[in-house]
Amino acid sequence: MEINSERVEGVLVITPEGRLDAYGALELNGVLETLITPEDAVIIFNMAGVSYLSSGGIRSLLGAERTLKEKDGGICLCNLNPYPLDVLKMAGFDQIFSLQPTLGDALELQTPPPSEPVIMADLPGYDDEHVSLTPLKSSSSDSKLSIVGDISKVLNSQLGEDDIYSRKFSDTEYSIGLGGLGEKMRDFLEILGEMITIGGTMVWLPTDGHDTPDFLIPAKDTGMVTIHTGFNVALEGKFHDILFAESKSNKGFTMDELYSSIFKMAREMKPSFKGIISLAIQADIGEFYRSGIKISPIKKFTPKNHEMITNPDNIESWINISTNPMFQGETMVSFGVGVDLGSDLSCFDEDVLGALFYMHPANIGNKEMLLHNHAVVFKHVPLEKNNDLDSQIRTIVREGEFLDMSHLLDNSRLRSALIGVSYISDIVFEKSQEITFHGECETWNDTFKEITGKMFPDSAEILLTPITGGYSGSEVFKVDAWDRSGRKEMPFVMKLGPWFELGDELRGYEDHVKRYIQNNATQIINHYKTGEYGGLLYNFVGINGAEGTINTLEDYYHSHDTGEVLNALDKLFRNVLRSWYGQPKLKQFFLYEEYDFFFQYENIKSFTSHRFGVSSNEKYVELPHNLGKSINPLYFVEKVMDERRSLAVSAYETSTHGDLNLRNVLLDDDLNLWLIDFASTKYSHILRDVAKLETAFKLECVEIDSEEKLKYILELEEEFINAENLSEIPEIPSKSTDNQFDFDNSDVIKAFQCTRRVREYGNVITLLDEDISQYLLGLLSYTLSAVSFISLNDYEKEYAWISASLICQRLI
Repeated sequence: MEINSERVEGVLVITPEGRLDAYGALELNGVLETLITPEDAVIIFNMAGVSYLSSGGIRSLLGAERTLKEKDGGICLCNLNPYPLDVLKMAGFDQIFSLQPTLGDALELQTPPPSEPVIMADLPGYDDEHVSLTPLKSSSSDSKLSIVGDISKVLNSQLGEDDIYSRKFSDTEYSIGLGGLGEKMRDFLEILGEMITIGGTMVWLPTDGHDTPDFLIPAKDTGMVTIHTGFNVALEGKFHDILFAESKSNKGFTMDELYSSIFKMAREMKPSFKGIISLAIQADIGEFYRSGIKISPIKKFTPKNHEMITNPDNIESWINISTNPMFQGETMVSFGVGVDLGSDLSCFDEDVLGALFYMHPANIGNKEMLLHNHAVVFKHVPLEKNNDLDSQIRTIVREGEFLDMSHLLDNSRLRSALIGVSYISDIVFEKSQEITFHGECETWNDTFKEITGKMFPDSAEILLTPITGGYSGSEVFKVDAWDRSGRKEMPFVMKLGPWFELGDELRGYEDHVKRYIQNNATQIINHYKTGEYGGLLYNFVGINGAEGTINTLEDYYHSHDTGEVLNALDKLFRNVLRSWYGQPKLKQFFLYEEYDFFFQYENIKSFTSHRFGVSSNEKYVELPHNLGKSINPLYFVEKVMDERRSLAVSAYETSTHGDLNLRNVLLDDDLNLWLIDFASTKYSHILRDVAKLETAFKLECVEIDSEEKLKYILELEEEFINAENLSEIPEIPSKSTDNQFDFDNSDVIKAFQCTRRVREYGNVITLLDEDISQYLLGLLSYTLSAVSFISLNDYEKEYAWISASLICQRLI
């Protein structure tokens, strides 16, 4: 193990690379003894280069954690790869160690930012006729507002399903807008209402006629429960100033008076002030005036006069406006934005301002500003003159006695307030999530779109490239995604389809992939279920960052020469499948029952009748192309296999993929390989995957477009089927033995060269068992099934049927 270290902003950062197993832990312990100084209270472990973690490594990390705990410190792990992260979760240490996604996040958590507040004894306060403002701390950073949705659609009651956005709780620490909670669109669309997120908690006022706010306080943001919104304005950044506001009179100060005082102060004392601020507030209430929409502003409920909901003819039925003060003496926490109309606003686009502010019919006071604030009311909590406003708000929303939530009117009065001020430098519109395709997907539907959105809630752009579709209605995609800042995310593969199949895949993954393959494993990092459908999201250990590319083995096969493909096959068997096939168990198998499955068998019977004029009652069939008399595959399946179902033979069992075709093997530019699609993964006959892979090469990688080519490939097929045992692997001539025709047979040669390599591994994994009949049974199941594949032409189906007949002849 290689261990590097550096000090970043005074914090010790240790970067181990390799396996953090029991041996690696000994090396790490030795390094820690020399690196840790008496002044170190925090250590960050950058785990990006650690692919493996065991209990030995965890004990080493735990030792460092205990040492630093004595100094009121601890360790932080960042950039964890999927497998070490799963180990930590399984062992319960994700609840003990601090885990952060990136080194930057870890440093921000452990070290004070350069602009950490200055105690305001050195900073002047500000007074006017209404309010006295006392600065408690100040910082310099960049803050902006992020907008999703269209407020004009809200005001005109024109929201549709396509206008609803999903946002994670962690993306909306402080925001206001219109929204709701629920799993499905029908759970919230018709009761959307005023909403606020404050301190990471979402509170909303459903328009269900009960006038009772609802809320959700997440202990942990898993990303699976999201906030749905038709319009939302969120703060991105930190508070610049923490101010304590006190009234100059006994009656308190109004919201517009508070904003006016802060605007005046900013114009005089803040050179960076551009005319827009956001405020987070904890306050003692003097008089609380509220409003809120009564009806969800969706197309279904558009006013009959087609005017805005704020139109005088619509106000009474659409907007609830309080005229009497409420909640005197209680505690309010709020978030909102305000624009100073007396400032130079030329740096902001008019459309941007129009998206934030509108003329609320109840705000008829100060004409020099436009305000938009929402608030949550709690039973009174003593207001402390404390500069940690964020922590105080979080404590209140988690422990306070909840009373109300609504749009806050400008004439609401406060007695005193603790305020976080952000001076807005920019306003950005987030695009709606855009899903595009590279290729065609005929089965795409609204349910698949919903699942994709849930799997990628942070992505603004998603490019889906279909890999393959399952026969049960599933679809598999390569996914390229970009976040809302335009950064490309790690490459993923996503599978969408019926949940009965995906549930089987999760079982196969947990029991066979996660359990055995480990370092070379595909990781299922997310799943989502809605109704009878769902999705799985795959990630890949060892992928080369966001710029890594993923292709199927099928793509690789067609774009690389035979030698390169054979090299890929070697890596597949040696690096990935060896974990499954390396320790097989000998058992008694009922192989004729094991392989008694033929896909869409009725279609196979129909082809046989149409092409060869035979039914399952006829034992023999005269094969074309001078191949002579052979066993009828239908007769063999229905008569012989049925008679032999109780025949037990000694054979090897191991974990098998169950559907090992060229589209279920993925690889990157560095020839790292991974498997996907584990719905059929289980303990089974050891040669199942090998037989499936041989069939894929011969029947899916060769285009048979003439009778001459069919004859040539059948010559090779006879050689391979007539092999006496697994160790006998025929050589491949480059041309037909009688030289009666001449054509390009390079694709045939390539497919059979790969078949030879596959058989070599079949011989290896069965150890000393060279009985080829068990392999031929597997070939029969997959080869005869191919007759029903719509992707094969008539020549190729004939090849599959004849091959199946020759296999039956050997087995009889």
